[in-house]
Amino acid sequence: MATLQCKMEMPSVEGLKDNELTVGREFLMVCDGEVPKDLVQEKLHFVLKAEEKYQIHLLGFEFRSPTQVDIKATAYKAGNFQYQDLQLTDGTQTLSLGPIQYVVQSVLPPQQPGQPPVQQEPFGPIGPASLSVPMLYWAILAGVIGLFILLCVSKIYRVVQRRNMLERLKEHDSALTPLAQFHQSMRRLQRTNTVFFGGTVANKADIIQCVTETQQMLKLYVTRRYQVPAMEWSDRLILKDLKKYNHKVYVEYGDELKKLLKEYSRGIQDKENVTEQDALNIATHCRQLVEKMERVS
Repeated sequence: MATLQCKMEMPSVEGLKDNELTVGREFLMVCDGEVPKDLVQEKLHFVLKAEEKYQIHLLGFEFRSPTQVDIKATAYKAGNFQYQDLQLTDGTQTLSLGPIQYVVQSVLPPQQPGQPPVQQEPFGPIGPASLSVPMLYWAILAGVIGLFILLCVSKIYRVVQRRNMLERLKEHDSALTPLAQFHQSMRRLQRTNTVFFGGTVANKADIIQCVTETQQMLKLYVTRRYQVPAMEWSDRLILKDLKKYNHKVYVEYGDELKKLLKEYSRGIQDKENVTEQDALNIATHCRQLVEKMERVS
């Protein structure tokens, strides 16, 4: 195993804060050491646990010199991540990148606290008669106004969220198309997960892994293909965004996507009762739906 010494660099992007890593933003690991010359770059991928799969994703690998390389990467999840020894492999040879630590900020703006209710006083005298409005009416009016303001603010937030996601997605580019990346991830899962082996009773951990990972594959495909922050949004907002910005896909497959997302939600909430056949069926349904959606221009 070749051992490299790496340091992180954040390319400057106009309009973005320097040294702030957000979901989808590209960053570099500049590494020094003896790199095997026969390394198969097209097959390189990070050696990760299942739960780390979307914490870091390889975008590129390029030599600066015979002993220095640039490793381009991004992250699809927000959080504080650290690796004692991050490794990169082509399936035959492995590179040890040493300890790597970074913090990924969410592209979603923080929720603003609600404004305190406005105190209203009854109307004063009008003409010769004294007229007052019951406090219950004022409370109802304040509630209606507050709800209207909340709906307006929520809509503005979603517009900002989507715009920020579009900006982040433009900052990096993968050599694989969204569909090719989905198929690559599916093939890797099929090679290691006993749910797909046939004739072999799958263990419970593999059944749960099959459901959770194929759900993440589906959301990552939607994120990249339709530029929707699906990894962070609720199912309702994902479908609403598709309906607005990708109407043809929504008309053709919106109901089927909604049904599949509900199947995933039920499966993840009730992991102990999910069977091997359930996991295989939902994975097959996921693959078939992604391939059908891809055919809609």
